[in-house]
Amino acid sequence: MTPTQLSALATWPLLIASTVIFGTSAFALFFDAAESAAPLDSFGRVWLWLAAINLAVSPLAMLVQIANMADCSMRDAIVLAPMVMRETVFGHLWAIRLPVAILLAAITATRSPSRRTAAFIYALATALLLMQSLSSHAIDKGARAVAILFAHQAAAGFWIGALSSLLIVAASDDGGSALIERTAVRVSRVAGWSVAMLALTGVGSAYFALGWHPQLLIYSLYGRTLLWKLATAGAVLLVGGYNRYQLVSVVGEESPRSLLIRNVTAECLLLAAVLAWSSVLANTPPPH
Repeated sequence: MTPTQLSALATWPLLIASTVIFGTSAFALFFDAAESAAPLDSFGRVWLWLAAINLAVSPLAMLVQIANMADCSMRDAIVLAPMVMRETVFGHLWAIRLPVAILLAAITATRSPSRRTAAFIYALATALLLMQSLSSHAIDKGARAVAILFAHQAAAGFWIGALSSLLIVAASDDGGSALIERTAVRVSRVAGWSVAMLALTGVGSAYFALGWHPQLLIYSLYGRTLLWKLATAGAVLLVGGYNRYQLVSVVGEESPRSLLIRNVTAECLLLAAVLAWSSVLANTPPPH
C-alpha cells in the first residue's frame, strides 16, 4: 500500500464520522419539526459511536499524514509530531482538531442528549469540517476555494445526515409509520436542496483543481479519481430520484415504506463510497 493510499484509508473514517455527525445533528436541530419528535436518544447512540471512532482514528491519521509529508516511517513521524504541531499550519490545525475530537466524544457520552447538547455537537462537527477544508489542497488556491469546499462538504453532510436520520428514526422504538412518513417528506426536501448545492460547489471545486482544462479529467490521476466519484454519486442520484418520485408519496403503505428504508440504506452505503473517493482526492495532488 502506497503512502497516499494509507493516508486516504486513515482519512476515510474521519470524513464519515464528522460528516454524519454534522448532518444528523443539523437534521435534529433544524429540519425535524416539533410534531415529528424524532427521539434524540436514538441519535445520541449514533453520535457516541461516531465520535468514538473519530477520536480513536484521529491520532493515527495525523501520524500517517506526517509520515507521508516527511517521507519517513511511522516511528519517525511520532518523533516529528511535536515539532510539526508547533511549527506548521498543518500541525496548528491538528492542535485544534484533537481537543475538538476529545470534547466531542465527551459530550456525546451524555446519557440523555438534549437540544442544547445537540447544538454543541453540531458546532463541534462544523469545526471539524472547517478544519478539514483548511487542511485540504484548496488552501493553496485561497480563501474562496476553501469556502467553496466547506460549502460542498456541508451540503454532503446535510444529504447523508438526512438519509441517516430517516434510518435512525425507522430503527428507534418510537419509529412508527406516521413518524417515518413525516420524516421521509422532510428528508426528501433536504436531500433535494443538498444535491443542488453539491452540484454548484462541485463545479467550483473542480475549477479550482483543474482550471479550464477538461482533458485533465482523463489525463491526470486527480481527474480520473474525480470521475469515479461522480459516477458513484450518479448511482446515488438514481436511487434517490426513484425514492423521491415513486416512494415518498406512498410511504404510508407498508410495502413502499419497507422498500424506501432498504433503498435509503443503499444510498447511505453508496454515499460512504463517495466519501471514500473524497478521501482519495484529498490525498491526491491536483495536476499543475
